[in-house]
Amino acid sequence: MKIDNEDFGTLAVCAIRYCRGRQTYMPSLVRGIVKGHITEISDKDLYVLINDCGYTLKSEDEIEPKEWSEWKEMLIAEQNRRKENAE
Repeated sequence: MKIDNEDFGTLAVCAIRYCRGRQTYMPSLVRGIVKGHITEISDKDLYVLINDCGYTLKSEDEIEPKEWSEWKEMLIAEQNRRKENAE
């Protein structure tokens, strides 16, 4: 089955949102999958992931602040890379 980039981005956003606050292996697993396919995420979905990560880091219930902070840094680096390539 083939999935287009837009659908993959939607699934990635949903999966990341599902993972927030979970005390399982799932957050790390999903972040790893998305990271491995980050170039397939649209600019719009990348923006959503960055904003959602900011919300996650502000949550008092978050149990992996270091991992989510590193995730956000990686997303921002990808966003900056795209901006530099567009210039």
